[in-house]
Amino acid sequence: MGFSIAWIAIRGKSKEDILAQLGLADTGAPDEANESPVSGAALPGGGYLVFFNDMAHPAVQAESMARLSEGAEALGCQVEEHIMASAAFQYRDGVKLWDVAHLSDEGLYHLAVDGAPPALLATIHAEMKATQDEQGGLEADVDCLFEVPLMLANALSGYRHDEAALLSGETLDFTELVPAASGKASKH
Repeated sequence: MGFSIAWIAIRGKSKEDILAQLGLADTGAPDEANESPVSGAALPGGGYLVFFNDMAHPAVQAESMARLSEGAEALGCQVEEHIMASAAFQYRDGVKLWDVAHLSDEGLYHLAVDGAPPALLATIHAEMKATQDEQGGLEADVDCLFEVPLMLANALSGYRHDEAALLSGETLDFTELVPAASGKASKH
């Protein structure tokens, strides 16, 4: 089984505002392995990360990302390992700044870039292209450029969905999030 997930790291808004905008409530129940449909965790230094066990969750779509980023900044990442597709994107104050996507269906060297991503993208892209070449190029059994959006999102947020710790070495304490109307939320 491969990952089919998405996450959003929002800075500049309170957890309460983020959850209200997404129509979610925190149950307080630990979700260490992100097994719940939706979970969330406070980020060191401020901000909040929402994790979805659904690569195409409505929250990571453009309209929702624009709303979430109003008066804040929202970095999103999507991972679909079954078809080797990945994306990273950033919004600030309701506007998309950039997005980077890899779709292996478009070829092992495919990378679509829109907007003005951080300069770090060029370094990561060059590194992964060289690795793909070393692995056999188009004949390789690996898809190295799949990593480009994930590496960029990780560099910007410190978080990566398939690693236990942040780049800083800290771990996140995820709790289960549920639809706010479900009544399962804790009273704290």
